[in-house]
Amino acid sequence: MELETLRDVCHVLGGLLLDGARVPLLEEIRAQRSLRDLSKAAGGELGQALVAADRGLEQARAIDLAEDYTRMFIASAEAGARSKLLVPPWEDCHTGSERHVLGERSLAAFKAYLSAGLGFEGMKDGPSDHIGIELCFVAALLDEEAQGTRDDASRHQFVELHLGRFAATLGAAIEGAARSGFWRDLGRALIALSPLLQHPEAAQLAAG
Repeated sequence: MELETLRDVCHVLGGLLLDGARVPLLEEIRAQRSLRDLSKAAGGELGQALVAADRGLEQARAIDLAEDYTRMFIASAEAGARSKLLVPPWEDCHTGSERHVLGERSLAAFKAYLSAGLGFEGMKDGPSDHIGIELCFVAALLDEEAQGTRDDASRHQFVELHLGRFAATLGAAIEGAARSGFWRDLGRALIALSPLLQHPEAAQLAAG
């Protein structure tokens, strides 16, 4: 797998996990067959999960997938807006020592973004350790690596301290909580992606 493919996987999954309640986004990814194309380039377990997610996206109504996302990551209509989230999308809630929003992992992620010189609009407005933000950050690092303007040290450090463990943990939580095949397979994709982020050479073997 090329660095560009790994970058694109992180970018697409990051966007979905940030904005999966947006029906137009789901419809755009379905129309472009983005997941199918990525599955061919990725290969291995990651490719299998992505092609299964592509089938799930093709077969389901976008509005139903958006509602499933909302139920897991934002608020459950059945339990009420004040209920505990089924799948909190923040690293602190899964791997931090205190297991609550805006804890030590969020601050550490924020500092990593600043140290790398990569920010995003509104980055001070909420937790910085959202899975989608972390994936998009790694995608940005991979893009600079592919262009030869950054070495891999920043990515290795961030993945080791943050996304490596978090992606697999959250992927398993999504796989267990999702009602739709699409989101279950996206959870599987996160689990498969986790080791490849640290070791692109393993991704190369998987794709080959």
